[in-house]
Amino acid sequence: MINKKSIGITFSHPHLEHLGLDVSDSLDKALSMNFSHLRIGAYWTEIEKEKNKFDFSKLEKIVKKCEKEKQPIILTVGVKAPRWPEFYWPEHIKEKNPNNKEAQEKIIVFIKKTIKKFKKYSCITHWQVENEPLDQSGPDNLSIPFEFLKREFDVVKKIDNRKIIINLWGNDLLNRDYLKKTEEIADIIGLDFYPKQFVKKIIGKSFYKNYTGIHQSKNKLIKTLKESKKPIWITELQAEPWEENEKGYFSKNPESISPQKLIKNIKDIKQLPVKEILLWGFEYWLWKEKNGDGGYLTIL
Repeated sequence: MINKKSIGITFSHPHLEHLGLDVSDSLDKALSMNFSHLRIGAYWTEIEKEKNKFDFSKLEKIVKKCEKEKQPIILTVGVKAPRWPEFYWPEHIKEKNPNNKEAQEKIIVFIKKTIKKFKKYSCITHWQVENEPLDQSGPDNLSIPFEFLKREFDVVKKIDNRKIIINLWGNDLLNRDYLKKTEEIADIIGLDFYPKQFVKKIIGKSFYKNYTGIHQSKNKLIKTLKESKKPIWITELQAEPWEENEKGYFSKNPESISPQKLIKNIKDIKQLPVKEILLWGFEYWLWKEKNGDGGYLTIL
């Protein structure tokens, strides 16, 4: 078993629903495991289905339960939230583009409403502004403009002074300038690492991209993180499959992950100078357990 000190998870209630799992029962299971943090998303599509009508009831039910059990939470706010399709635009938003000024103003309203609604809960120890905001993602391969991200950060800080996490894709960290940009504004920098990803299929054979993590350029990566002006967390460490499609995701033995590979992922990432590790895939673990394989849940 892995020592759980400073290990948390992302808890995505929309993904639990997608997998056919009961959110309340799943939350009870997460709370029983004493994770350092649950990272929970405020999903705009769910909260403002109708224009100017904000319904936080589903999210607040989760937060209230965590408050009662004294479970620390990171709450993500903004248009980008954990899990596909990355951008959670309500249908009534006409211009679904974070570069559009009108869309930006609507995002700001949503952020203000969310922070004001939940700042009374002491179990929320950190806010996360957007999810991988500077990274291009989603169906349209878009990202949050840096100047707008700074504005979002300032809006949150004016309402509540808790620490703010900003995360970014970590696999290509040493080849990009996003770390320096993120350092300019974040209180805490989150990095997302996925050691094995499906890339493509050629003549019926699947090919995977192996990111060997710290062993790829261990000394340079450790040096870079140690030189950071801000604390570093791992906000997503792969703990579920990254396959070609859902068929691969739901297969009995996906190539990209296994309990043994997860143990290695955790041990490898613990060699980095990071304060906390949040695992990505708790919902998948519960789905596997429901289907007769509780192997992931025995690791922690």
